[in-house]
Amino acid sequence: MSAGLAVEAARTTARRLWSWLRQVSGDAAYETYLRHATAGAQLTRTQFYLDSVSRQYSTPSRCC
Repeated sequence: MSAGLAVEAARTTARRLWSWLRQVSGDAAYETYLRHATAGAQLTRTQFYLDSVSRQYSTPSRCC
């Protein structure tokens, strides 16, 4: 394997790892929402964040 191919393979692996990490952590939630939302009903990034926080904290937590 040449050095150029090794570097490209490392970059591809890093991109895939970064994408996976964003999905798992929820950082890519807005981009995922945009891919699945209909054109007329899209929220802004701020509205999406406020809606997700509202949904998260509107129900009682049963942790303790």
